[in-house]
Amino acid sequence: MTKDRYQCVTWKKVCIDQNVIVSYDEEVHPKTSMGTLPYLNVSEIMYNLPSKYGIGDRYRKGSALRFPALYVRPSNDLEEEEELQNPVFSSCTLPMLMYAHYPFNAAETWRYIFEKLVSLQQLGFFNRHVTLVPGVPPGTKVPSYTKFWYGSLTDKAVVSLSELSARKPKDTPSNATGEGRHVRCFERVIGCRIRYDRFGLKFYNAGQYVAKHYQPQYLALVPTFQQRLAAKGITLPTDPSVLKMVFISRNEHQSAVGRTILNEKELIDRCNTATGADVPPASWGVPYKSYFCMAHVFGEDQLMDVWLMRRVDAILGMHGAGLTNLMFMKPGGSAVEVRPFGFSGRESWANRYARFKASSPAEQPFPAFWFGIDTFNESLSEPGMFEKEDKPHFSKFRVIKARDRHVRITWPSFRTQLLNIALSARTNERYMSLRYGGAFYITDTLEQAEGPGQDPYVKKDLQRNFTSIQAEWDAAIRFPINLGNLDLAAKTDD
Repeated sequence: MTKDRYQCVTWKKVCIDQNVIVSYDEEVHPKTSMGTLPYLNVSEIMYNLPSKYGIGDRYRKGSALRFPALYVRPSNDLEEEEELQNPVFSSCTLPMLMYAHYPFNAAETWRYIFEKLVSLQQLGFFNRHVTLVPGVPPGTKVPSYTKFWYGSLTDKAVVSLSELSARKPKDTPSNATGEGRHVRCFERVIGCRIRYDRFGLKFYNAGQYVAKHYQPQYLALVPTFQQRLAAKGITLPTDPSVLKMVFISRNEHQSAVGRTILNEKELIDRCNTATGADVPPASWGVPYKSYFCMAHVFGEDQLMDVWLMRRVDAILGMHGAGLTNLMFMKPGGSAVEVRPFGFSGRESWANRYARFKASSPAEQPFPAFWFGIDTFNESLSEPGMFEKEDKPHFSKFRVIKARDRHVRITWPSFRTQLLNIALSARTNERYMSLRYGGAFYITDTLEQAEGPGQDPYVKKDLQRNFTSIQAEWDAAIRFPINLGNLDLAAKTDD
């Protein structure tokens, strides 16, 4: 990358006071020059109203809200704060203000900015000693997932501009500065507006970066994680002959909105007792002889989330940000994305997220495998809260209502995806055989969800219709399995 594609600016000799950047730079100050203060246009940055129910696009006027302008002004002789009257500029702390669209959606944050920041750091564009300041509307908290992910890029605490610029005593302790105390005046502050483009797109690489950074921390907590699972009657198998899958459950508020798997417990019970034709035959040459399924609410303890992803083979969940956890899995991990009635990838934006992250042109052969189940039978979906109540200020977009519907997954479609994952055995060639044949993405009645040429992320001339799932399985098992990936998956990180 040889040009500044993200409209970055550098402010020299500035203080930050209650979200206002105050410049003392003689090169651009009206008292000493004809220069122009650097300005970062963030007013085109969009966000959805954050809510305990999730992203705010469910409200007609809660979607695509605009950031207020970032106020930058020259210092003057009427500064209210003593610190700004006699500023001392820090050379030990370098804040980097990073703005990008939709900061209150984890999937968007990963897609729009985080994976790019990882690529930029790996290329040497910034080091681990900067203070990262994610852009959020003034007075709003930085989401916990953003602090966690960005924390892998810096040895400082990740803070909002409101936190960094708050009027606090100078001796207030702070993990966000090189001085270890609250500092608001700096020799330099950098601001960037990160836009979505073709740079980076290394989504899986970003997940592995996070996992590697936090490995010492989550390994130290393994006994605690195991105790939490045991309290729920769960013991995570270590036997590599057991294919392990985690259902992405939703918390109380999320479940109230929608996107729950109504027969989750039934599927988990059946998964854990599957035998006979429901488990992989010996002729497939895969290590799996049985399944283990469990449910987990992601986001409550992100260290545990990463540890769990390193221990399992697959996750399954409704369309949503929880599927981003696939990026933490070891090579060849799989995700099954379930889409409600009326929210097929063919008629919505659904394919831009988990599917694209696992199918990036910058990461080939694909390091993680995406599978999908489309609900074509309307009776298998139930309306979510916003569709059911349908108040005047709720969104009227059909696909938003459809996205939030609850779903019952048919056993045949779930069983088929379990077998698809087992047959793939973390082996790209086997997975791609299923992908080109269309068997990777099915409906609740085991039909092909997409016809040839409709998969936007693989070669169109290799895509074909399948005559039967069994025929596609027979074609895929001709490829030898990747023993290296299987061995890596069988080993614990410690």
